Amino acid sequence: MDERLQKGQAIVLIAIMLAVVVGMAALAIDGARAYALRRDLQAAVDAAALAAGDKLQQTGSYTSAEQAATAIFGTNMRLYSVPACSPGYGTPGPAPVNLTCTYPDGTVLTQVVASLGPRGSQFTLAATRSLQLQFARILTDGSNPKISATAGGGVNNLLNTPTIAALNQAGCGGAGGTALLINGGGTLGVMGDVVSNGAISVTGGGLQVAGDIYARCQTAVPGAVSITCYPSGAFPPCTYPDVAGATRTGYNLVDPGYPPPPVAAGSQGAPGSDVVLSPGIYAANPNLSSGVCYFLSAGVYKWLGGYTNNGDFVSNQLKPPAEPKASDNTKMATHQFWNSDGANCAGSYQLSTISTGNPISKGAWAIEVTSVRSDTYNGTSYRRESAPSYCQTANAGNGQALQIRVSNVPGATSYDVYLAPPSSGCAGPFGFAGSIPVAGSVRNDATGGCPAYSGSGCSLGNETAIFDSTVLTPLFAPNPLAPPDTFGAYPPSSETGPLKNNLPNQNPDRAAPPAGDRANEDQCDAAGGALATCPTGITPGAVAFYIPSGGCLSATTSGDNFVFSGYQYNWMVIYEPGAAYPPANTCSNSLAAFSDSAFIGVIYVPSAALTVQKAAAFRTDDTGGIIADTITFNGQLPNIIFSTAFAPVPPATQLIN
Repeated sequence: MDERLQKGQAIVLIAIMLAVVVGMAALAIDGARAYALRRDLQAAVDAAALAAGDKLQQTGSYTSAEQAATAIFGTNMRLYSVPACSPGYGTPGPAPVNLTCTYPDGTVLTQVVASLGPRGSQFTLAATRSLQLQFARILTDGSNPKISATAGGGVNNLLNTPTIAALNQAGCGGAGGTALLINGGGTLGVMGDVVSNGAISVTGGGLQVAGDIYARCQTAVPGAVSITCYPSGAFPPCTYPDVAGATRTGYNLVDPGYPPPPVAAGSQGAPGSDVVLSPGIYAANPNLSSGVCYFLSAGVYKWLGGYTNNGDFVSNQLKPPAEPKASDNTKMATHQFWNSDGANCAGSYQLSTISTGNPISKGAWAIEVTSVRSDTYNGTSYRRESAPSYCQTANAGNGQALQIRVSNVPGATSYDVYLAPPSSGCAGPFGFAGSIPVAGSVRNDATGGCPAYSGSGCSLGNETAIFDSTVLTPLFAPNPLAPPDTFGAYPPSSETGPLKNNLPNQNPDRAAPPAGDRANEDQCDAAGGALATCPTGITPGAVAFYIPSGGCLSATTSGDNFVFSGYQYNWMVIYEPGAAYPPANTCSNSLAAFSDSAFIGVIYVPSAALTVQKAAAFRTDDTGGIIADTITFNGQLPNIIFSTAFAPVPPATQLIN
């Protein structure tokens, strides 16, 4: 070939090769930069979605949650300038919040925040940023590509904290039987989610759920089933913030595998005539059947042989002597808590005047009394004080003082006395004047003569104290600034009305200390023993029933158990081990009641069957839920209302996409 025809070919080849080399460099360098930016964006939106859900759990504020998402995203992307956000942070309504935040460098973060009722809250985040090309610019029209990433976070979905959950797959996938059977009278009312890994069957009565029904292998649950609005329970159409639930299929709930509560105390003998039981290990089933009352000291009760109550009234509720009518503190409540089941254990008190050499100011004094005790957890003593009793008045004349006689109430180790000076009356205010210790034995073997203010006609015993001028000086006055249990301090909050007629009063609701409940399930203390705002680490009076393999729960229609758990036990009120902590307890538990029972906390028996036989087994406005292998409802059907206040720590935010 003529060499002249080959001249210039090398230049063409070099030009082609240069283009290939530049393209490969562009792919290698700018492609790697694009991958790194995409990875950084994804990590930033993931972190932002999780931060938003966590902040919502902590504060309950959507605005704070959205601000947290923006801040965490900016920190992760090293964007330290405040973005311009439109239309502004807010709370979702029937429509979600759509928020767009633009940073000075052009990075854009969008948040779509939805409130989905029983499915909780969802945060869907998307971010975009332009990639400034280097080598690849010569291969484009000069524009820079946009790199994007998305993430979704969910929090407070009731599916993860169901009111009723049956873990067995009976009735699904060819397996026989039924996981959740409702066969009773009336309607089983559920506030929260109902979850079943097997078939749900409603063969008698009805099922009404204010929440979602998760039926793994059923698109619809046969029988008298209705789904109402969450959280009000009203029938649809639902007006926001109410959200209608639905039946959802295909989900399998995994056993959360809660660990057993720690047993700190040693072996205990069979219950006797002492009204107070102590926590620890009970080798034999107590088989309670004597028609007496027992007060449970705080702690874990490990019932190796199971727990049967066939006639007694058992509780860890600390109540005042002579509970007041909720709407009138000058009258006693018709239903005294510790008189349930005919146990006749509710204490009372008398107020009178007595001649003395140390007289008090003349006039009509008003008085309220509270029950006090201390319970121990992890070596620390925690003080508990009940709501006040009903109010009585006594007119002190010349040379007179006040005499107070108390017929003991189960669980009290002393009584705090609150007085309102003359002219104040039962409207108060009341101030702390002193304490009356419980000096004698408190037994439950002869309560037929209770209350009794002297003598031995009531085995619970009685106490007497005189309040004269050595206590009630002329300067005595209630002091709203005085700390609890100091001279002049105000009493605890009062009880609230019963759920229904002929039921006992409810404990005070939670409130910032010193207001609110100071004695029972709504009390929270810090680890050192000081009153604290809920939620926190310690519920001072908490009890947990731990029944290992070989024992079983049998609460019959002849007795009552009114028991609450607490934060230190992750709200396990009845605990039986499952497969995660072998040997699993696979017994058949029975839950019934005579008139007034409640298990405030979680009934957790993941490998065992549970049969609920009577509505009176749930005489409370809130519970932490039921988790069992199979669940059967017979008899009159109860209302079961889920509350996060009495449930295990809810799962943290989860990435859902």
